[in-house]
Amino acid sequence: MKKLIFKCVLMAAFVYGIVISINRIADPANIAGDDMVTEMADRLLEGDIVASPGDYNEGLLHTILLDAKDPDTVIIGSSSVLYIPWEYDNYQVIGLSGAYLWDDLAAVGLLDAEGDLPERVVICVDPWILRTDYGVGRHDSIAEYGRFEAALSSGVPYDEAVKILDEEKTDDSWKEFLSFSYFQSSVEYIKRWGWDYSLSSAEEKIRSISEPESESIPCILPDGRHTCLGRDSVAKMDGDVNQLIQSGHVDAFDVEFASLSSTNTELFENMVRHLTEEGVTVELYLPAMYPVLYDYIADSELYEGVELSEIWLREMASRYGVTVRGTFDPSLSGIEKEDFADWHHIKPEKGLEEYNFILEQS
Repeated sequence: MKKLIFKCVLMAAFVYGIVISINRIADPANIAGDDMVTEMADRLLEGDIVASPGDYNEGLLHTILLDAKDPDTVIIGSSSVLYIPWEYDNYQVIGLSGAYLWDDLAAVGLLDAEGDLPERVVICVDPWILRTDYGVGRHDSIAEYGRFEAALSSGVPYDEAVKILDEEKTDDSWKEFLSFSYFQSSVEYIKRWGWDYSLSSAEEKIRSISEPESESIPCILPDGRHTCLGRDSVAKMDGDVNQLIQSGHVDAFDVEFASLSSTNTELFENMVRHLTEEGVTVELYLPAMYPVLYDYIADSELYEGVELSEIWLREMASRYGVTVRGTFDPSLSGIEKEDFADWHHIKPEKGLEEYNFILEQS
């Protein structure tokens, strides 16, 4: 029996040794990719355009860039802000994929922690961020900045709030290296890119790209924008959205969004009030939703929170002298299906047009 147990232990150690080794070599989500992010930041700060390496620590990249830059305008939000050709001078985009409210708080927290707020902050408000989100964001690497900002904007003195940034962080991302599902991703990554690339250094993996080349492959620009947004057909977008609706789980809205979270409305208003009191010009940008999805949500009591969000945001903004640009309702801003690159994202030039759209209030 002891021999059998010993053999089983050896076999498990051998299997896990392979899993951990392959996961660590490939690391498709760049869990241990701080060196690579630092290399990306160095290139971007030198003015280079960098080919996107796929998944990477977006929060860390923005932390490094903002530590070295002093933009007049900062544009915050999800991937909705990444492709728009903004017309501001000296601006920086802090786009965090799939951002929730706590990610937006973290982005503002990055600015507040530097003690040098920009002249203008544009906040892209996705229609789900006032839904109950259990107090968490998607970007763990800067989560403490969200807690810091929430404390600061609620009235906690800076000297007290900043202590949150010194708290020891718990990072469980290493557990992915034990994961068999991550092992499958690692094997696919090695098949796609080869052993030479997988084993190469961070400096070798990060590629600087010329401007013409950046139009044909996904890249990151020095101002934080991204290039090469895909193009789906209207038929595909309609199909994707209808499939989503039929599933009963409507993306970030989940199975319902019938009312606003009082916690989230308070957090958001505190953040806006804090910025305006600090002399920052705040603008809110409400990106239009894909027409098929908006029509479904507008007719459903389960998702009444989307309309309520826009009503509340406009009322709150008026109290602080904040300009609201765009609208969730595509019919009001004239955004059509053909103006979307995929059902999540408006095409870049149309996105700029919609940002410049200001709804006349009666």
